[in-house]
Amino acid sequence: MGIDYGTYENHVLPFLWMKGEDHDTIREYLEAIAGADIHEVCLESRPHPDFCGDGWWSDLGFIIEECKKLGLKLWILDDAHFPTGYANGTVKEAAPELRKVVLTHRVIDVVGPAPQVSIALGNMFDATEEFYGVVFTQDGKFVDVEHRVVEGDGGKPSALVFDAPAGHIKACVLLTSRQTSYNPDYINMVDKASCDQLIAAVYEPHYHHFGDEFGRTILGFFSDEPGFANEKGITFEDGTSDCLIGKYRMPLPWSVELERRLKERWGAEYLTNLAQLWGREAAGADARVGYMEEATRLYEECFCGNLGNWCREHGVSYIGHVIEDKDGHARLGAGAGHYFRAVGGQDMAGVDIVINQVVPGIDSGTHDYGRGNWDMEFYNYALAKLGASAAHLDPKKQGRCMAEVFGAFGWHEGLRQMKWICDHFLVRGVNWFVPHAFSMAPFPDFDCPPHFYAHGKNPQFKHFHILMSYLNRMGSVLSGGRMRTPVAVLYHADAEWAGAAQTIQRVAAELGRAQIDYDFVPAEAFSADGDKGRYQLGIGNGGFDVNGQGFRCLVVPRREFISADTLAAIARAQEAGVAVYFVDGCPDKVYGDGAEALGDVSYQVISLTCLAQELAARDLQTVRCAEPQRWLRACRYEKDGQTCVFLVNEHPKQAISTTVELPGEGALKGAAFDVVNEGAARAFCGRLDLAPYESVLVVVGEKAAGEATDVETANEPQVIAIEGPWSVTAPDGSAAELAELSDLTSDTFRGQAGEFVYTAQLDLAEDAAAATLDLGDVYEVAEVALDGRPLGLRVCPPYRFDAGELAAGAHTLEVRVINTLDHAVRDMFALTEPSEPSGLLGPVALLAR
Repeated sequence: MGIDYGTYENHVLPFLWMKGEDHDTIREYLEAIAGADIHEVCLESRPHPDFCGDGWWSDLGFIIEECKKLGLKLWILDDAHFPTGYANGTVKEAAPELRKVVLTHRVIDVVGPAPQVSIALGNMFDATEEFYGVVFTQDGKFVDVEHRVVEGDGGKPSALVFDAPAGHIKACVLLTSRQTSYNPDYINMVDKASCDQLIAAVYEPHYHHFGDEFGRTILGFFSDEPGFANEKGITFEDGTSDCLIGKYRMPLPWSVELERRLKERWGAEYLTNLAQLWGREAAGADARVGYMEEATRLYEECFCGNLGNWCREHGVSYIGHVIEDKDGHARLGAGAGHYFRAVGGQDMAGVDIVINQVVPGIDSGTHDYGRGNWDMEFYNYALAKLGASAAHLDPKKQGRCMAEVFGAFGWHEGLRQMKWICDHFLVRGVNWFVPHAFSMAPFPDFDCPPHFYAHGKNPQFKHFHILMSYLNRMGSVLSGGRMRTPVAVLYHADAEWAGAAQTIQRVAAELGRAQIDYDFVPAEAFSADGDKGRYQLGIGNGGFDVNGQGFRCLVVPRREFISADTLAAIARAQEAGVAVYFVDGCPDKVYGDGAEALGDVSYQVISLTCLAQELAARDLQTVRCAEPQRWLRACRYEKDGQTCVFLVNEHPKQAISTTVELPGEGALKGAAFDVVNEGAARAFCGRLDLAPYESVLVVVGEKAAGEATDVETANEPQVIAIEGPWSVTAPDGSAAELAELSDLTSDTFRGQAGEFVYTAQLDLAEDAAAATLDLGDVYEVAEVALDGRPLGLRVCPPYRFDAGELAAGAHTLEVRVINTLDHAVRDMFALTEPSEPSGLLGPVALLAR
């Protein structure tokens, strides 16, 4: 598994936004993409003025021929604009039965006794509203009240009439509507015929025009952020969506097939269960779970499974992602209700990170992004692992997980932060990447920057290929084998539908900070039918596996409800010696046959704050450190009989210095690779020193030239400070002499972005057999030459360069530094995100031995 820097597969497919540009511009961008060591690209209408029209087919035909010349392959974002589901506008003119429909309700209070109470049916604000049924309650209990429906003109129900008994009566009137406030002209995700409109409007026309390129130049289609779209909802201050089943005023996805399945599931309790979908009482747990089970299964069958099957039948693949953020992965609204089902039809799992949802050094609490807050534990410890877990558990995905990265962070995001983001996802099991985005619009394009090429105006783009090569190499290393994730964390979707539930990110944060790797496993994996055969569960010999992914421990976040099938599987697992922990308490009730009490059963309960320590004592860490390392992330990957361990320092300011071992196996030994800088293998013998932003790949047991250095006994180098004076030339050609290093754009070169060139003299009193140049702090890309001899380039810390053997005397040092474009081009993200300094800040020193 050693690194061959010249041999790897493509694992990158950036968005190229199509807005109807001329072919010369398109060719320029395709050449820029291919020149950045990128071999696949995803075309996105943003929007194209003639998507799936003659203009689009002309542009696509041109692109296909250019891609053949450049060795590029194509993916196509599958709609006129995001989110997917617009079906290129065809829904607007579709028959009513093909449009989106929702189930709603109104509650009318009546004080009885009162004869011949009349409730008006019909809605002056919504001509599409239709009466569906009525359920009566009194004192919180369902009661039978004889009623009749009065028809008006055209036979349409106009009134509901009944004799109200004594007391306070509530009439829950159930209604359907084809009027929604969010994406009204979108397909119905729980109706196959409606979803087929997307295939007919986008997929089939592409096959008709370029079917001979399917599986050759055209590799597949990409769905972007599809969801139920029954409403938009709001976001709470804690960063979560309010579109949780049980929300009182939320219209619910609906279809004839969903109706049929719920009737079959509920029988005589059908209408009363429907009435319980707009409340969070314990008595309605079965109803809420039953509805969400059927709705999310239909989402998969009608939408993503439908599209995925079509793609595979036509020789291409289907990928993309849904709205995972704001806990939407388990909710309605913009979400898709159940992450694992929502990506079930895809050939890769997928997630995305946007709008500064990760900030180096912030992994807890919330981050204010200007329009609300982000839950930082979710983005740090749940988002990527949701995708990686689906990739591990679904054989169709073959371990492949894609992340859409870099988009809408703002121009302050440069290659340094991008490298941090790359490591963030790689160490969590993501091995495919969709960089967002190449925009061909005139510069500056204020639509979700940064943009990588930007007509040559992005000064860091000339080094963008370093990150793309890094992703390709690391993606190749972390593919074709299996990631070791000894801990399974029970996915909380079903628990949240039923009642109160601790979210997966709370538990995952404790594990991630302690280098304990994990996958999220949905409750369906433990069901008697394995979610209709999707999951094969094996239990024995102190562990269990789901579709071949092995686990030694199951952690159940605090939940009010649990399914009977999950409890039965837990009992079997415990008998087989599997460690099972219930965090902060056992469930209170069982759903499935009504809200039953759990009963007198003994389970191991542990507090959230003690969980990581307990699991570490069971040797479940990926690596064990000499002392706690909150900011160290680690993963273990096994392939072809070899093991590699990837170690990442996620703190932007604090270095990590410790010793690491493999629990139960002894010191971590092997060959260490600095992959981003194409560093030669060096011997690694358990001593770990990582600068901020730094990562290292250790191939266990592999030999490397030289001996591992014990830092404590190594000869200390002579530190020779390089204090200047410094001559600096700015991007606009102006120059200055600096007695001391400082932030260039705070004063001297305010408002400039690009390459700053520093020169200084270095005098050596004696020869140095081996020397290293340390630049200290740099913002942010640094390229160094000494006496005209290139020493290399760094996109992130540590900014250290091997200078080799140096003779005594005078030497000329040149440092080229590229800052970020936000110093010259302001954007909306500057309202909430700070700008870093610019230039070389030092201290600069030569370490001579």
